[in-house]
Amino acid sequence: MPMEHTTYVYMLLFGGLLLLSRLLENISEKIKLPGMLLILIMGMLLPDFLGNHQSYLSDEQAESIASLGLAIILFYGGLTTRWTSMRRVIWSGLRMATLGCLITAGAATALIYGLSRLNLDYNFIPVLSNSAGTQFPADLPLALFVGAMLCSTDATAVLALLRPIASKIPGPLLNLIECESGFNDPVAVILAGVALALAKGQLEDPLLLLRDVGLEFAVGAAVGWAGAYLGTYILGRDHYLKPNAGSEVICLSLLMLSCATAFLFGGSPLLCAYVMGCVIGNSSKIDCIIVSEFTIINRASELILLICLGLVVFPQDIWPLKWYAFVVFLITMVSRLLMTFITLYRSPFQAPEKTFSAFAGLRGAVPIAIALQAAASGVAWGPLMPAFALAVVLYGLILQGYFLPAATDLLANSLKPQADLAMNEASN
Repeated sequence: MPMEHTTYVYMLLFGGLLLLSRLLENISEKIKLPGMLLILIMGMLLPDFLGNHQSYLSDEQAESIASLGLAIILFYGGLTTRWTSMRRVIWSGLRMATLGCLITAGAATALIYGLSRLNLDYNFIPVLSNSAGTQFPADLPLALFVGAMLCSTDATAVLALLRPIASKIPGPLLNLIECESGFNDPVAVILAGVALALAKGQLEDPLLLLRDVGLEFAVGAAVGWAGAYLGTYILGRDHYLKPNAGSEVICLSLLMLSCATAFLFGGSPLLCAYVMGCVIGNSSKIDCIIVSEFTIINRASELILLICLGLVVFPQDIWPLKWYAFVVFLITMVSRLLMTFITLYRSPFQAPEKTFSAFAGLRGAVPIAIALQAAASGVAWGPLMPAFALAVVLYGLILQGYFLPAATDLLANSLKPQADLAMNEASN
């Protein structure tokens, strides 16, 4: 197929899917299911619907698109993090996002690895396998990758479901869920990177790994701060504080320049994006108009990332993984519940609030992007990860997404109703 023809096929494909995904979100509000669920299903069924049983994207192409989309998502997460509204829950949220991510990933890794070892003798749970029947027992790198991939939560998916019922939930609890979801993505990305390096035999010296990770953190944070400083200087001008002044283009341009610079100097582009968003979003020179205008770019990035996964994964790829994915989903839910009660041990939150916070941890765009990175990494079990991640995300969107409003009603008697002003403003 000529290059020019392929380009316009992609334009037709993504343009049509973006339009359909926006229409599906309106439908999702009526049937009380997350819009992400319908978008993922739409992407998976599209090739069969068009009579083409081959993927429109390679794993490498999908991974490249996912990396850009993930940087935008992390930047927006930092951009919308408000220290003024988070002060009441900032330490609890940080504990859940950092130590909590480590506990969730560690507990899930131990359970997956331990059950896999026992399963070699007793064969009592499903095994990760592809459509050809090749089995992949969960060794330590695979178990760590799965735990890391699923330890973060998706703020967009959670808040989209909670906004209609926000008046039934205390404001601090909503802030806690939003704070954790905004901060835990970089931790998951780094842990998954460690697992992939371990799987490829690149972790011969742990001290060298710590040095490299520390350097990657430092360079990424420094470049992100420098990019944010330049951004606040440009965006702080009166011209860009007006509606439709092009502030979102300035943000996107500086984000791309900063992430590319961080990568070229050995830093973490994703941490750079998040630090940059945090600094710009909490600058006294920046008006909320800039945040609202960047929202459409973030939403489009999430939709494209979800569509990419749908285009590289087919329903027949998910079917052999259904039971193993369900077991892992239950393991991650147990690990998250354990993490929540540990990290919020001496916090002012009561047991029903902790339980609700644990149950509200939906997975979304970040596990999908991490899975696409694994598929393009060359690891033996990497090609299975997009379908496996999609299966686990689908379980969460169906079970947690459908029953979350019902769980809110069950806990309403124990949760002090207190509408959160930030949520109410966002929904208007």
